[in-house]
Amino acid sequence: MSKAKRYDPENQLLNTVKTGLKGILLFLMPLPVLLAAIIHLVKGHIFASLTAGGLYAGFMVAAIVARHGFKLESQFKQKKLAKAPTTPFKSVAAIILAITTGLTAFLLSDYKLFASILIGFVTILGFYLAYGLDPRRDKTGNISLGVSADEVFEALEAAEIKIDIIEKARKNIGNYEFDQHLKRIVDKARDILTLIEEDPKDLGRARKFLKVYLDGTARVAESYAKTHERDATTEILDSNFQEVLNSIETTFDEQHKKLLENDQFDLDVKIEVLKTQLKHI
Repeated sequence: MSKAKRYDPENQLLNTVKTGLKGILLFLMPLPVLLAAIIHLVKGHIFASLTAGGLYAGFMVAAIVARHGFKLESQFKQKKLAKAPTTPFKSVAAIILAITTGLTAFLLSDYKLFASILIGFVTILGFYLAYGLDPRRDKTGNISLGVSADEVFEALEAAEIKIDIIEKARKNIGNYEFDQHLKRIVDKARDILTLIEEDPKDLGRARKFLKVYLDGTARVAESYAKTHERDATTEILDSNFQEVLNSIETTFDEQHKKLLENDQFDLDVKIEVLKTQLKHI
């Protein structure tokens, strides 16, 4: 298995901030339309106010849809293996924006019909020049014979769901020591996912470990978090939870090395031990 870059939460945060700022002009540019709606309302021009308000709402819908498209695109670009978004949200946003802009020109700015339609087409062109097209093709990386792209995508998506469950449980537990354990576990899990993205043919070897590790951890973390929220934890439960978290971390570190060393037999033995420990929580 090839070496992969370690999951970097700081870089993830930076990408999230960049994505959040992208397209901010789509929210700012229609402000004059909102101002026009307010002015018409003050003057008692109800129909004109409602028209301007409706157009402003259209601009906001376009901006929100585009923002979602930018988020999906950012996630797509960050991964070595990823499915292209099934819905072209950026294109949908561009169409909504073009129609709304054309209607604004025709209804509020007294442009002729042909000129308004032309403005709409120019808007679509400007949007694509500024933000580009939606991703269209899946990123299959180094997927080779022995494993299909769908298998890899399915395994990675299932793992991400389990990681989200662990993250949610971590935030709800409110115990610093457990919080740090679970944070390290999540980071280690993401390291494994990155390794699989780097070398998908190893999915067959990592699948069993990922399933036991993530499913078991997500199950016990979620169960403990619910018990903690009800103030029903006991010293014995806390001790058992602490023990299994320690075991998961240790086992993960050991088996991460085994995955790199292609030692399948020892990996299976350790997984069976971890299975037994998880059943006691």
